[in-house]
Amino acid sequence: MLADGRLLEQEFEAVLGATAAAQLGLGLGQTFLSSHGVELGFEPDEHDDPFTVVGILQPTGTPYDAAVFTTVESIWLVHDEHDGEEAVDEHGHEEDGTAVSDQVTAVLVKPINPSVATSIWQEFYVGTEAQAAFPGQELGGLFDQLRQAERVLTAVGYLAAVMAGLTIFLALYSATIAQEQGFAVMRSLGANRSAILQMVLWEALLVAVLGGVLGRVVGYSTAALIAENIAAQSAVPVLVRFQLSLEPFLWLLPLALAAVGGLYPALLAYRVNVIEKLFPS
Repeated sequence: MLADGRLLEQEFEAVLGATAAAQLGLGLGQTFLSSHGVELGFEPDEHDDPFTVVGILQPTGTPYDAAVFTTVESIWLVHDEHDGEEAVDEHGHEEDGTAVSDQVTAVLVKPINPSVATSIWQEFYVGTEAQAAFPGQELGGLFDQLRQAERVLTAVGYLAAVMAGLTIFLALYSATIAQEQGFAVMRSLGANRSAILQMVLWEALLVAVLGGVLGRVVGYSTAALIAENIAAQSAVPVLVRFQLSLEPFLWLLPLALAAVGGLYPALLAYRVNVIEKLFPS
């Protein structure tokens, strides 16, 4: 797991993720100062105790790549100067005078059986100083929300495909009405009705193919930009990939909609009255 160096052995040592090391420009043996406070309008609160880089992790493709790891005892020592004091810091936070030493923000507990897990959860549920949560349950709720969002986006995609089919229909219908005289001239020059019918249908299919290609270029490019932005903001990599199993369906659906949308305009062109269009009364 380590690309270089070693793991933590004492206080004020740090192990950096691959991305963190690259972005900060830090290597083994180099030091840095920690800070906190990202509220708008306030300067970060930088501490005077330097941390020494003793290890760099291999890239994992996870948020660990952008993380900086140190011991919890180091955090206690950094904040030890505030123990027992009451003050309002430069971020506008009121200190309650509670010692920071021996405090932690989260603890992962592995119970020996489910009943013990439930007992622990109930014990913390009635209190106000801490709370307990089942990681699997919380992740399940998150995935349920993501699945609901996926269903909504899928429905929007199908609706967009139907709207595209209606757009093709209206465009071809208007074009057919405007070109009726031209179809009549083609008929008078020897073109049969089947040729005109096929020409209008092929036009509809060509529009669908060009729209599909353009839609994929724009869609995947936009998805790649969004994925890059999410990765930069959260350090969570988002993969943009082709769904090969869905590609045949994603091509057949717009082609079918285009064929249906172009059928009525094609029939109008098929039924053009040559005499009426060339020699209007």
